[in-house]
Amino acid sequence: MNLQPINNNNLVKAEKEKVSNYFDLAHEITAMWNVESTVIVPNVVSVNGLLDKSFDQHLKKLSLGCWIKGRIQKAVVLETARIVRRFLTLQP
Repeated sequence: MNLQPINNNNLVKAEKEKVSNYFDLAHEITAMWNVESTVIVPNVVSVNGLLDKSFDQHLKKLSLGCWIKGRIQKAVVLETARIVRRFLTLQP
């Protein structure tokens, strides 16, 4: 799992970058575990909880129900609020 802040305007770009970043790792895992193939499933959420159109399809690939979508969004928004709150309370 890789976490990084994603802006609303580049969700699709971020998803493509995730797939390309993990392409070599997928080949390595395929060889290491001696399996036929490895699938990269990018789940990208923006800092304010916005989801990509393909998010539901990716959850189905992982055999996760759509009920988890709301929990993921809530976790992302709460973490963003925590970061902003910590930044605003900094003393010079």
